[in-house]
Amino acid sequence: MTEELPEEGATALAAALRAEHAAVWTYEMVTAFVSRPQVRSAVAEATGVHEGHRDDTQRLIRATGATPPAAAPAYTLPQPVTDENSAISVLITVERECQIGWRSVLENTEPDDAGPGVRRTALTALTTAATRATRWRITAGQNPAAEAQPGKP
Repeated sequence: MTEELPEEGATALAAALRAEHAAVWTYEMVTAFVSRPQVRSAVAEATGVHEGHRDDTQRLIRATGATPPAAAPAYTLPQPVTDENSAISVLITVERECQIGWRSVLENTEPDDAGPGVRRTALTALTTAATRATRWRITAGQNPAAEAQPGKP
């Protein structure tokens, strides 16, 4: 059975998937620049979470009868990564991009669009991206560490 999703919701879901593809690629790339064991562990955990969000989103898009956008072979980073601090800075940006994507899904879907899975996935992914970005800001010594409205452009 094909679930229905309005065009705005489908566009937002595809954009959120693109953000997850970029997050997975970026997290895998920064592993070469992190050295502290707790940071390496957090990077590995986050990679797995983003892979899960990516996979769930691909399933949701397929359930609507559409083809999920493929990952790009590489992504442009917002700044060069040369050490652990610059890697964490890039990860904060990646989490922010995921927050924007998932917030857009929530703003462009209704509870009955394509079943409950779309909004549940979006809320979970937005929450975890906001939490992770806060943790990275704390690690980087940024203040404030948390955003008042995660994902708001």
